[in-house]
Amino acid sequence: MSNQPSQGPDYQRSGSSPWPGYQPPAQNQGSPYGQPPYGQSQYNQGQYGQYNQGQYGQPQYFGQPYYGRAVEPKTLSIASMVCGIASVIMGWLLLPQFAAIITGHLALRREPGGKGMSITGLVLGYLCLLGYGAVWLLFIIGVTVAATTGSNTGTF
Repeated sequence: MSNQPSQGPDYQRSGSSPWPGYQPPAQNQGSPYGQPPYGQSQYNQGQYGQYNQGQYGQPQYFGQPYYGRAVEPKTLSIASMVCGIASVIMGWLLLPQFAAIITGHLALRREPGGKGMSITGLVLGYLCLLGYGAVWLLFIIGVTVAATTGSNTGTF
């Protein structure tokens, strides 16, 4: 244990100051402004500043103070946003878009605290439904046109 360096600068241990001519204030002196020293009462109150507390006194409660109202659950809003993000990745299924739209509308009605997440899910759901729906529509039209026109190779 003695091999470890000491904590703090050398001048704190030796009692000398690194600044010449500086003397730290003496301890336990009265205040120069006529006030009692820290920790002593000016008006001869009790040690802990007890005022006219009745026979039983007031109970003291410790812990965090109560701010506002309780946190509302935001499960529908989170589900809407997650389904909206999933619809960007797996939009060709068209299932995440519908889930994002349905949960987004339910969340707007039931959970006012999660409004931003539910709107995000709605916007992503509608945009991906529009985009991937157009891709599916063009694919179906292309397949039906290709099937009806066929090629005339004369193999009969």
